[in-house]
Amino acid sequence: MRRRTALLALLAVPALAGCGIQGSDVVEAGGAPTVVVQPIPESRMLLYFLGPDGAPMPVSRDTGTTFVPLPERTRPEGAGGADDTANPGLDESEDEPPYGSAPATVKVLAALLAGPGDAESRAGLTTELPESGELIRVESEPGSGIRLRTPFAARELSRGALVQLVCTATHAVDRSGTVPVTVEGPDGTLPSTTCEDASR
Repeated sequence: MRRRTALLALLAVPALAGCGIQGSDVVEAGGAPTVVVQPIPESRMLLYFLGPDGAPMPVSRDTGTTFVPLPERTRPEGAGGADDTANPGLDESEDEPPYGSAPATVKVLAALLAGPGDAESRAGLTTELPESGELIRVESEPGSGIRLRTPFAARELSRGALVQLVCTATHAVDRSGTVPVTVEGPDGTLPSTTCEDASR
């Protein structure tokens, strides 16, 4: 029986060759294909507003044209420009702070508190963050996180408002958006969270 099987196998080889099927070497195909996602340019900021269904919607804006300094009346008395330590981010110099720095993050959060622009509002984007005449302070936390000290009550924030705040802040500090954020207001402190966890 074994001899018959071996004979049939030998006969099959010429038959395959006669059909035009040729043997080939193993070809290394490499790993699975990947898609490269273009990161947000350094000249743009990412703000989180809420869509018509209440879901968080990231909006990319030009950092050079979207930040409008808060009016003088909203600043604490005696607040200056570059020497303002109570509210970082009010530096009036023409040099833009480096991306991810506290002043740059404060500017991004100021743009977030200003709410959606006209075109964004027409598209149905809204905000649940309260209006504020003061800036949010940004501080580094041990373990590579950040703390946001808000002038408004933190514990009264809606889930949507918290997502807006956390996701905007973490993307302003790091492009990956994975930095944990602690929000602290006059009424207390919320547990540290990430954009992904806050969005669930």
